[in-house]
Amino acid sequence: MANIALTNRAMKTYIAPRLYEKMYTRIGTPQDTAGLVALLNKRPEIVPMIKILVLDEYHPCHARHLLSIKMSNLWCLLIQHEGHPVQDVGEREKRALNRNLVHQPSLRNFVFRVEFDRVRYELSKEDAALFRQLAVERFRLSNVDYSAFESVDRSYFAHPRLRELWTEILKLDWRHTRPSLVSECGGLDLTGFTALRLLRIQPGTLLGPGEEGFASYTTSDHPDLSEFIRSRLPPRLKVLVLEGLTNLPPPPGFDQLLCVMDVELIKCLIEQRQHVAPKLKYISMCYMDEIAEPTELYDLAEKHGMSLCGTNRHDYIDPPEKFLDED
Repeated sequence: MANIALTNRAMKTYIAPRLYEKMYTRIGTPQDTAGLVALLNKRPEIVPMIKILVLDEYHPCHARHLLSIKMSNLWCLLIQHEGHPVQDVGEREKRALNRNLVHQPSLRNFVFRVEFDRVRYELSKEDAALFRQLAVERFRLSNVDYSAFESVDRSYFAHPRLRELWTEILKLDWRHTRPSLVSECGGLDLTGFTALRLLRIQPGTLLGPGEEGFASYTTSDHPDLSEFIRSRLPPRLKVLVLEGLTNLPPPPGFDQLLCVMDVELIKCLIEQRQHVAPKLKYISMCYMDEIAEPTELYDLAEKHGMSLCGTNRHDYIDPPEKFLDED
């Protein structure tokens, strides 16, 4: 019996870390985020075993309760929510819960993705605390409106290790708000993200609106376009993924074409790379399914020793690792 007990303990010691290193929640069951928090509070020995957390819901209270537990080995956190939104809570309650949030020292990957019946989730000012994880190297934000962060001090979001930032389907109402990262001339000023190497973003989000409140980034708007772009991009950027490129209505029988301002933008990124983004190696153009191949841009990129590619709507964008290697 003693040998059996020793064997059981040895197996438990071997199996438990692998059993709990990746944990999932299931909304609407006892295994939801609240259930996970209850489990970790009841069995704290599990906490250091967790390396990956995948939450299939975003509950403002339960997510904060979870992130108030210090998980020393957690390196990947995915919060994704589809369907109907859960009931939100007030700013006062969020503020009170934020006081208990702790730094997750090993957290490197943070994905926050919501799909609330095609409605963008509106983050509030008190939600900023959720994203202040300074060890993060890769952020991916999808389908959120962070206009409420306009009053948050820019230094609050300083992530010294951030290397990759994917911003998908973000909403910025340029005509009515100016988030804290927005420069005086419009657009996002990402020059302070000195470790950022990959950026996925819409040109209009990065460069801001024209006089009418719509995206406009041509030499007629900015005579020194290269300097304007340089004042927005991270200095060590190596991979730029452009979403939301616009196209011109084609004549009958012809394919759609990239609009003039997108062509001008990409040309500037290629021809003026040494000034605009000297470490830039790879540009990807998203959603090119129905747009004619811009062969002149491909030729130009090859001439300047860069990689330019177009991807279709359902392609998975995964730039070769060689483009993200260290200097």
